[in-house]
Amino acid sequence: MRNLFHKMGEIKLGFIPVALAICFTALVILILYSGGLGQRKFEEIRLKSEENTQAYFTRFEVAIEIRQAAANTVAQVRLYRASKGLIFPGPAYKVNLNKAKHTLEKRLGEGRKLWAANEGGLPDAEILAWRKLESVTEEFWKVLRKEEEEARDRSDKAESAQQIKDANSDNAKDISTKDPFANNETNTSLDEGFFQQRADLEAAADELSKSIVSGLKGSQVAVEDLKNKAAIFFSGINWVTLIMGLAVIGFTIWLTQNYIKQVKQEVHLKQEARGQLRSVFDSLSNTIVVLSEEGEVLEVNQAFLKQFEVTDAELKLQDYRAALARTPEIASFVGQMLEKQDFGQRQRERIEVKSNNGHPRSNLFDVSVSPLKVGNKTNGRVIVMDDVTEDERVREELRRSRTLSAVGQITAQVAHEIYNPLGAVKLNLDLLEMQIGEDEDVKHTIGRLKRGVDHLSTIIMDLRYLTRPREPERKPTDLNMLLDEVVELASDRLERSRICIERDFSKEAPQGEFDPQQLRKVFLNLLINAVEASPQNGQVELRTRFISKLEATTIPELNISHDAIAVSVIDHGVGMSSETKRRLFEAFYTTKRNGTGLGMMITQEIVKKHGGKIEVESEEGKGTTVNVYLPA
Repeated sequence: MRNLFHKMGEIKLGFIPVALAICFTALVILILYSGGLGQRKFEEIRLKSEENTQAYFTRFEVAIEIRQAAANTVAQVRLYRASKGLIFPGPAYKVNLNKAKHTLEKRLGEGRKLWAANEGGLPDAEILAWRKLESVTEEFWKVLRKEEEEARDRSDKAESAQQIKDANSDNAKDISTKDPFANNETNTSLDEGFFQQRADLEAAADELSKSIVSGLKGSQVAVEDLKNKAAIFFSGINWVTLIMGLAVIGFTIWLTQNYIKQVKQEVHLKQEARGQLRSVFDSLSNTIVVLSEEGEVLEVNQAFLKQFEVTDAELKLQDYRAALARTPEIASFVGQMLEKQDFGQRQRERIEVKSNNGHPRSNLFDVSVSPLKVGNKTNGRVIVMDDVTEDERVREELRRSRTLSAVGQITAQVAHEIYNPLGAVKLNLDLLEMQIGEDEDVKHTIGRLKRGVDHLSTIIMDLRYLTRPREPERKPTDLNMLLDEVVELASDRLERSRICIERDFSKEAPQGEFDPQQLRKVFLNLLINAVEASPQNGQVELRTRFISKLEATTIPELNISHDAIAVSVIDHGVGMSSETKRRLFEAFYTTKRNGTGLGMMITQEIVKKHGGKIEVESEEGKGTTVNVYLPA
């Protein structure tokens, strides 16, 4: 039994409301049933009592009417009998007697419909009294008919005597006035029978009335007995209902206590689980913020509070714009996701967040927005922000190292094979220059060829540089003059594309300790890219600008502790897509048909070796600006 109660104590929470509903439903049904049954029973007793009472009153009324009719008939018979002693009795007494007899017969007919037709459903005393009344009435009619016959005979004899009297008027005085046909003995016998039947009729009518009254009292006693029995029965039902109600109340209290106990356990477990989930939530290194459908901040983890340097209380009742005020780029993306009405799948995007608080760098975030599901309904958004700036840098360095290693293996032999024939070409150009004499045009052409060969030699050296990076061979270099040389090297391309070069060189820019050979390659590569991106008859701008030490500290990722020189190559061509801009410095990534995808990577490596920074600003359809920052 203890195990049974223990198992019952482990009833699932979902069963408790069902069990309570069943118990209360059963109790309500029992109450309604007992109440309805009691009402029907008492209504049935009331109707039966009314029917019995009405039936008794109807029979009693008929019995009284029979009694009155019998008494009236007897009275008319007495008057009729008394009128016989008159010389001229008159017909009125006979008419009244007939009316009384007719009324009595009519009332007896009604009595037959009540008693003779319903002998099985009426009390025995009433049936016996009715039978006796019928028998006495029949005897009364016999005596009355016999008396009427005797009266007719006497009437006939009286008429005969009158006729004789009239015929013998002379002898009238001698004739006695006494009825010669009178039979005193017979009259005495009829009187005795009449009076006896009259008394019996009245007694029988009284007995019928008394039996009805007695039956009515018995019926009322029976009804009261039925009421008492019904009251006892319903008292038992009430006790059963009370006991069942107490049982339901006890069971309800037990279930409620069990339910409260289990709810407390569930709440405790949920609190523990919530605490564990909160610990896991706060231990995640990713920055997480949970928003409602309206954009209000519901939850944030510790990583969010730490990164954005806010407290949990400061974020209460704020929307996403206030919470992400330091990252407007992310706030804009989140706003777009909140505006989607049928948002059902996670959306992810890599977003570059520019610093707006004085830090000289920008961060790169992988931002994912997922629907906050509660059942089948979306109640908000879950935003996960992962700062991948350092990871991307490490990944880029690793990718660059792997690329350089792969390029080194491929180009080491290629560079070796090209470098020797290229040396022969350069030697022959020198011999040809000595043989042509003073022809300036040819010398100019040969000079351009030699510069091209030198540039090609530089490329071969750069390929070797990829396999065995070397430090810049620094010497005083004027960047303005270097850029003029670069324009001269690219003159053929400029002429073919009809590109105009606009120079905007700063005279304040001092000379710096640079490797002119490496920087020549850098700016030549940037100039060629600008020319190829520009339309025919376009324009490319070359600018140099002196940057003070104070201004240099405001340039992100430019780790220069003294003055700097900025060289800008600006075109107004096709521009770059965000994907091209993001992968611009990857090895072997190119948008050119015949490009190798190494130029920008080598350019960036050279600039970094000089302690500088290369920065690209571009927009599709509007052109590109490449800024190279070098320490002065």
